[in-house]
Amino acid sequence: MDSCLIVAPLLDLEQAEGLVSAQDVDKALLFTSLSRRREFLSWRAMLYKALSEVVEIEYDNGAPYIVGRDLHIGVSHTTDMVAVALADRPCAVDVERADRDVARISDRFLTEGERALCHKQSDYVALWCAKECYYKLCRNKSLSLLTDIRVVALDWGAGVVDVADSLGGGERLNFERRDEHFIVYFL
Repeated sequence: MDSCLIVAPLLDLEQAEGLVSAQDVDKALLFTSLSRRREFLSWRAMLYKALSEVVEIEYDNGAPYIVGRDLHIGVSHTTDMVAVALADRPCAVDVERADRDVARISDRFLTEGERALCHKQSDYVALWCAKECYYKLCRNKSLSLLTDIRVVALDWGAGVVDVADSLGGGERLNFERRDEHFIVYFL
């Protein structure tokens, strides 16, 4: 399968329920929040549509994976949007609303040098997404967004951000802005 990124608005519960398994609906009902139910069912519906079949999904250290398939998935959602990355190698995605107020907590996830790259509210969101995407890609819960993961270079025009970690790893991530959202991904 070719790598792909799927980004779409959250589905209403009724729409999603018609596209997922009865087991998925039962699992979604365990969430007390209506928005969490919609997120859970929406990304699964998107995945099943992309694969043209319902697959079994489990979690490893909080990250979803497809049982019995050599296919990697990454998932992200925000209040009104969901994103799914699919690839034959580890992949990750993060989506956030560009107007999300993360600047007020930027001292918890950005170094002073990284904050200097930010000139407007949406810049903070883009860097937040980059660090979150890389964190998901690494699947190492001991990494800190502030002290272990750093934005090394950012090219707004090319839509790429280079991220490195304190363990000697690093990757070039893609990013784009779609209307009111930032999406950072690695496929």
